[in-house]
Amino acid sequence: MSSEKIIFLDIDGTLIDYTQQLPYSAREALKLAQVRGHKILISSGRSKPSIYPWLLNLGFDGIIAGEGAYAEFGGKIVFESAIPEAQISRVYSYLEDRKIGFYEESNSGLYGNRYFLSETARSFGISQEVATKNLQTLFPGLTFNHQSYHLDVNKVSFVMPPALNKAELEKEFGEYFRVGIWNIFGKGRDFGDFTQKNLTKASAVSVLLESLGLEREDTFAFGDSFNDIEILQYCQTGIAMGNAVDELKAVADYVTSDVTDDGIFNAFKHFGLI
Repeated sequence: MSSEKIIFLDIDGTLIDYTQQLPYSAREALKLAQVRGHKILISSGRSKPSIYPWLLNLGFDGIIAGEGAYAEFGGKIVFESAIPEAQISRVYSYLEDRKIGFYEESNSGLYGNRYFLSETARSFGISQEVATKNLQTLFPGLTFNHQSYHLDVNKVSFVMPPALNKAELEKEFGEYFRVGIWNIFGKGRDFGDFTQKNLTKASAVSVLLESLGLEREDTFAFGDSFNDIEILQYCQTGIAMGNAVDELKAVADYVTSDVTDDGIFNAFKHFGLI
């Protein structure tokens, strides 16, 4: 066991709140931990192009992104796994044929189809102009009106229309994909996604640790939602935010305070990381 730890941090609802603000105390905790030699990595369901540039500029040691489809450390790619063409073409055709708005998340960009902007605006009851501004603020790198699939896609996110049945999607695509439901503002069921069934944040951590010769017993993981369950269970110490879903708190080794109540700082201090 090393005195220097590897700390994996989810973004939305963990590092930042649902107004996209990073608490000052969290920023200080990251700096103090790195000064002590700990490695700080992002662990996000977001693909890299949708991670806020200002957040990346804080100087993280590495990134896990795309729900475990991508990992980098020290600015070098350690692992990436795109959806095979046969599978992405199936999903693309299925959603397009039903005029469902969606966007592909890849390592090169975020590609919205021709229905994504209008369907998002409809879902939130706002104009397309406002939707464009909001979406590009929330998801840097997002562009619209693409009409063909890409070959470097990590996952696909779609607007959740009222008539769309998750069970049907799982029956149609469950052999290869997990079908998830998520939201932007911390409540509601605004979006769904297709993620690669064989990949999780935890599987990416495993590959990264092995490639770098680091020990699992030196790992910490922080999260707030369902897609953090596996990584909290895999890492030596799993920490749920106070605002986390109950299912995550149930598997966590420790529950800290809310993201807006110095949750990161308090947990870092509790475990002697700062």
